[in-house]
Parts: sequence; C-alpha cells; structure tokens
Amino acid sequence: MTIWHRLHDLVCGEGRQCMPGEADAPLSAALRQEEYEALRLSIGLRLIACLVIAVLLTIELHWPLVLNYYGYIAALAASGYVQLVVRRPALKQPWMDWAFPLVDMGILVAGIVLPNPLDPNPLPPPMHLGFDTVLDLVLFVVLAGLGQSARVMLFSTLAAVLAWAAGTLYVVSQPGVTFHSFTDNLIDITTPERLAYLLDPWNVRVGEFIPRLVLIGLIGMILTVGVLRSRHLIARQLEAERARRNLSRHFSPHIAETLAQMDDPLGQVKQLEAVVLFADLVSFTQLADDLSPQQTVALLRDVHQRLARAVAEHRGTLDKYLGDGIMASFGTPEPGPRDASAALLSARCMLREIEALNQQRKLLRQSPLTLAIGLHYGPLTLGNIGDESRVEYALIGETVNVAHRLEQMTRALGTPICVSQAFVDKLAEETRGDLTCLRDLVALQPQAIRGLRDHMVIWIQQRAAPFASDSGAPEAAPTIH
Repeated sequence: MTIWHRLHDLVCGEGRQCMPGEADAPLSAALRQEEYEALRLSIGLRLIACLVIAVLLTIELHWPLVLNYYGYIAALAASGYVQLVVRRPALKQPWMDWAFPLVDMGILVAGIVLPNPLDPNPLPPPMHLGFDTVLDLVLFVVLAGLGQSARVMLFSTLAAVLAWAAGTLYVVSQPGVTFHSFTDNLIDITTPERLAYLLDPWNVRVGEFIPRLVLIGLIGMILTVGVLRSRHLIARQLEAERARRNLSRHFSPHIAETLAQMDDPLGQVKQLEAVVLFADLVSFTQLADDLSPQQTVALLRDVHQRLARAVAEHRGTLDKYLGDGIMASFGTPEPGPRDASAALLSARCMLREIEALNQQRKLLRQSPLTLAIGLHYGPLTLGNIGDESRVEYALIGETVNVAHRLEQMTRALGTPICVSQAFVDKLAEETRGDLTCLRDLVALQPQAIRGLRDHMVIWIQQRAAPFASDSGAPEAAPTIH
C-alpha cells in the first residue's frame, strides 16, 4: 500500500473503493471532467487575483517601476491559459500535475526575489522576502485547491515550498547578505541588540525562513485533505448515480427512484388502486421451436423493447418481463389523474408496435406475431419481498391475478384486448363518462373468471368488428356461453 493510499484511507475512512482505477473508465472519466471544470474555476479566479495584484502594485510603486511586475503577472495569466488548453481530459498527461505548479511557483518567487532592473535605488535583497510576500504563494496554493485534484494540490504545496526555499537561498547567496540567528538565550540579550538583529536589512533570519516553509506546508496539507474528502464525496455521488442507472435497468424508473430513496432494505408497504396490464405473445412456444436460440432471444429482445417503449411513453411502470410478455402497472408507485386512459393508450400502442413488426416479418416471409392484452383496475399492495440480502419489488393482490386471467381469456374469446368492467368504470370517471375511446370494444355478459367466486362483465375488442356509433354507445353485448 502506497503512502498516497494510506493518506486516502486515513482521511476518508472507507478504503480505496471510492477511488476509481483504470478498470472503472466511466467513473474515472467523470472525475477527470469534474477536475477540468474545477480547473476552469481556479484559472478564472487566478485572473481576477492577478488583476487585483496589478492594481495594488500600480498604486504602490507607480510608473515605471511597476512595469517589471506586469511581466510576471502576464506570465502567470499566460500559464493559466495554457493549462486550460492542454489540461483538457482528453489531452492531460501525468507530468502536467507537477510541471505546471513548478512553473507557477517559480514565476511567483522570481518576481519576489529578483531585483527590479527599473529601480535605480534597489533595497537590500533580504527585504524582498519581507512585506508578507509569502502570502502570494499561499494564495496560489489555495487556488490550486479548487482544482479537485489531490495530487495537483500536493504537488502545488511541494512546489511552493521548494520555490520559496530556492528563492531564499538565492537571496542568501547575494554579496553582503548574512544568514544566521541568535545563538544565545534571548534573556541574555539586551533590547537594543535584539532590535538591531530584527531590523538588520542585510540579514535573513532562520527563525522566519523555516516557519514560513512550515506554514506553506501545513496550509497545503490541510487543503490536500479537504480536496481528498471532496473527491471522495464526488466519487460516492457518481457511484450512487451509476447504481441508480443500473437499478433502472431492472426496474421501471419510477420504482428505481423509490427503491433508491429507501433506507430500510425491505421498505414500507403501500396500498393503493391502480391499473395492471398483462401482455403476452400467443403461441410463442410453438413459434420458437422453429428458431435457433439466438433468433429466439433476438426476437424477444425486439418485442420487449417495443412493449417497454409503449409503457414508458405513457408514464407506466414496467414491473417485470414474463418470458414472451410483460407485466406493467399504471398508477404506481403514485396514482395519477388519468391512469386508466394511459393504460388503454399504451395497450393500443403495443398492438401498433406488433403490427409494425409483423410488416417487417412479412417481407422476410416469417410468421406473424399475435399479442394478447388484459387490463384490470383495483386495489394493490406494493412492497419489497424477500430478505435483507435480496429483495424484489412486487405488486400483490387480486387485481394482478384478474388482469392475468383476462389476458389468458383473449385466446378463447378471439380478441387482442380484454378489459374488466372495473377498468371501464375508472376510464369513465377519468373521461367524465365519455367512452368514445372504447368504440371498438363491446361488453359481454358476466363471465366466469378462474379464481373468482362472482362473474364479471368484461369488454373485448373484436378484430374485425365495426366501430360503434359516433355517440360512443357500445353495441349490444353478445352472449358468450
């Protein structure tokens, strides 16, 4: 385990699983993009800081002494622009993480310690290290912390420490400059001697040099820890978003959102009234006997995609795939104002999708597909079933069974759609009694439904039956014995 990983474990406390590796390309790419967006913010603030520093220097130094420092400020601004160009996610290379901090800190320290060629009366070199000039380095270290990269933050800190140390050694190497501190106890030194030492313009005090390096290092390390925490939280957020997307592949988006917000593994049980839809291909088993396994799976994927799209376009919830069919609900996990209308539109859309598929199959001289659909409205119980290690979000209740029975009855009744009277009543409630949308359906006398004690009035769509009158009144219900 490297020092870098140990530092991450110490700060984040949850191991390195939130630090994406090369195998986790999408998460790594997302983090690189986030780093670049943060870099843009950092460079923007750098330009503002450079402008402010230029204004302050102009007020303090006047013309023409300030021209020397305009060059350093322009160099820092140019370095920021170059970083925006070359540190894009697609172009960035590892060497950039340490090269640019060295360049930036080098420019800063050079502007601080090098003599101003336009100054006819230069100050002693050690005085360049005063006037709180070290804060300029601290400012750029803080700006590096906005880049959301702990490595860049750490390299910027090391670059600031090395650049300040190099600049101090350069000053010490100038003629007439001394570099020493008190060797005696301060109690034994008189006040005049102490003042003479502190005010000596040609002496670089060890007692100031080392604490400044330590200060830069401490500020940089604290910011590095902060960036690590921030990066850790970003990684967890991206992981949660990816988990939510993966969850939506197994559940409808509505259900996935509900599951993602659950703190309890089994969640709460909910009771409501909704529409349940079953759709299934008729005689698909016989059709599959003439197909290879690859052809069978390809056909099922095509059918499932079409049926799922019909559900999603009408804000339904795809609850599960059932071999060659699906189970969907409308009004879960929260009821809507037009759940029955949406379910009927979805059912008709499914039939159009299968008809479009049959047109393609006809050109290939393949057998047509027949879709059977059952719809029922009634009370449901929603909740997770299973245990804490594996759960399944399920719809439970007699409504589910009735919808399934209606779908199965379409074979004997010779109809693609079979709906219950309860569904029609709900549709009438939503449309304020306007049942024009059911003009191609007819009501049958009460039928026996397997599993139910009482008979039920059902409505069916006759494949070749003429539409009802424009008034929307259904035709006389035929008797089915």
